[in-house]
Amino acid sequence: MLNELFLQRIKEHNKYRNQEALELKYAAMAEDPFRFFRGTCPLFYEELSARYPFMASPPVWICGDLHIENFGCYKGPNRLIYFDINDFDEGVLAPALWDIIRLAASVQLAAETIGFSKEQTAHLVNTLLYYYRFTLEKGKAVLIERDAARGIIKKLVNKVAERKETDLIKKRTEEDNPDKLLITDRLFALSKPIKKDLIQGFNKWLEDNSHKGLKAIDAGFRIAGTGSIGVTRYLVLLKYTGEGQKKLLLDVKQIMPSALSGLTGAVQPLWKNEAERVMAVQEMMQHVSPAYLSVFKYQANWFVVKELQITTDKINLSQAIKQPGQLEDYLANLGILSASGHLRSSGRKGSATADDLLAFATTGNWVAEVAEWSVSYAALVQQQFDVYRNAWGKGYFNE
Repeated sequence: MLNELFLQRIKEHNKYRNQEALELKYAAMAEDPFRFFRGTCPLFYEELSARYPFMASPPVWICGDLHIENFGCYKGPNRLIYFDINDFDEGVLAPALWDIIRLAASVQLAAETIGFSKEQTAHLVNTLLYYYRFTLEKGKAVLIERDAARGIIKKLVNKVAERKETDLIKKRTEEDNPDKLLITDRLFALSKPIKKDLIQGFNKWLEDNSHKGLKAIDAGFRIAGTGSIGVTRYLVLLKYTGEGQKKLLLDVKQIMPSALSGLTGAVQPLWKNEAERVMAVQEMMQHVSPAYLSVFKYQANWFVVKELQITTDKINLSQAIKQPGQLEDYLANLGILSASGHLRSSGRKGSATADDLLAFATTGNWVAEVAEWSVSYAALVQQQFDVYRNAWGKGYFNE
């Protein structure tokens, strides 16, 4: 029988989050096993570190919460569109296999959720692992931007490239008052005192960081993702003070300690704060980082700032992928991008070199072992999800 102590651990992992938003996270996790997996990253690493069955792998900079929907489009400071890993809140120095193990487990769960057979799912996991290993063996990081994209990724990049940035502003602001954010079930209103204080603090930050010509005019509490729901996260509306009165939206997300803290066995750098950690890992692993990526301190808490753009998007698996062949091509790209992030950051701040990764890629039977473990972990998640959903339905997480 499954030990139900993990329910208490879920509560413990989320106890410092905004309680109103946390209800939305718990509800999202009750949707299906894959969504539950996305919302329980700490459980995954506690299980992995306690029962690690694989060969040793070189230390690298990892995303930490690498799963099949944690990739997407964004626009860099050069205004070009890229497709890459897009969430580094859990990023740390850790064994190279940890990233690809979590990604493989997510493929197993996502494919089962979509309805693929066991044979089809096994082939998809092996495709991901093959291209991850192949890219490490080549020793060269790969970039996916608009001209290099293909398949589902190309369709996504082309689709979001056609959208107008002014449409994003219109969609997120009131029709009768475009200087006010539109309050929805994904954007909570802030009290007047909190909003005033936040805007004042953000405008001072803009001034101190030489963002001349920009002024914050409104803000709200933002709900996004699954695992991060409940952390303090703002959407800030800014206006250029020059001609045209053009507007800009920034995502401002509080950064908590990584779920992997103390578990990796690797000596971490002495970061000034958690936001500096996230931004540093992101800049090391991505070829180009999102526009306005920076660190912001507010009320003794540290936040990562980046532009919210019309070109920020991701693959919704249940809607976009209907055939195994479509997913196979997509996963080949995810394997390439995952290895590219490890290669791009190799030799940095304690990470293994590209030669170390090449030697690792060509030794051992870890591909088969990771594929096999993803099956057993997916079965555990299914059991945990059944218990969780029952407990959630009975109000356990409202106590």
